[in-house]
Order: sequence, then C-alpha cells, then structure tokens
Amino acid sequence: MDELEMIRRKKMLELMKKAGIIEVKQKKPKVIIEVITSPGCPYCPIAWAMAQEIEKKYDGVLAKEVSVATPEGQRKAMEHNIMGTPTILINNRVEFIGVPNFAEFERRVRQYLP
Repeated sequence: MDELEMIRRKKMLELMKKAGIIEVKQKKPKVIIEVITSPGCPYCPIAWAMAQEIEKKYDGVLAKEVSVATPEGQRKAMEHNIMGTPTILINNRVEFIGVPNFAEFERRVRQYLP
C-alpha cells in the first residue's frame, strides 16, 4: 500500500466518524485522579498542576479537579471525610492530603497502571 492510499484511507475513516457512519469507542481511563480543591486555597493550584502533568505523561490517566464549592465536591468531601484541601483521590481512594512530593505522587499513580 503506497503512502497516498494510506492517506486516503485515514481521511475516509475520519469523514465516516464525523458523519456517524462508524462509531468511535472511547477508551476508559485506567486511573482517575481527583484533586479536591477549595476556592482561595493557595496550595490547590499546585496539586492540580501536578495531576495535569501526570495525566499528560501517561496514557490511561484522567485528572479531574473537584471543588468543594460544588455539589459534587461536597458529596466527595462527605463520602471520604475530607477536612482539608487539597486532597488527592486516586481511583476513588484518598492517597494524599496536602501537596505531595511529585515523585511519590507519580509512583502511586504508576501502581494503578498495568
């Protein structure tokens, strides 16, 4: 198959996906990092930036910021008895309270990856 044929096939697939002719299955993340934050917290942006960096570095990782000022954040805080922010959940388990060491954060995330 020549290069031009490969380009044609790729373009045809893209067009078929856009038109809804073929369905695209989204991959489920293997690791979900939730950074529980609160408005005005000076440390929360640091924890959130670290989670985003890990998300970029590894396939199958999804980072999500959840503020305690939202109903979802309040539910998470009550469910996990969270009393301070930032709190980092990995696959719905409290792993860190406060800003962790980046290497330790990354190591814990890798434990959940195959």
